[in-house]
Amino acid sequence: MKKKISILGSTGSIGETTLKIILKKKKLFKVNILAANKNYKKICNQITIFKPNYFIVNDFKTFLKVKKFAKKKKKKIIKNIN
Repeated sequence: MKKKISILGSTGSIGETTLKIILKKKKLFKVNILAANKNYKKICNQITIFKPNYFIVNDFKTFLKVKKFAKKKKKKIIKNIN
């Protein structure tokens, strides 16, 4: 059975390193939630590769762009409430 993983700060250096490890151990992990601030390209790339159930975006402008992108992928994008 796969372990469900949630990563806060997925576009940062620690988050990216963790995701690289998860890629190597695909049989052991399923990415459930990813959260990031405003790196649009990395966020879209992570949605495509890891197919998380939810992606939380902190920056509102980035949230709007990612929401359009994710609609095609049928993923839930959540705006973090500050």
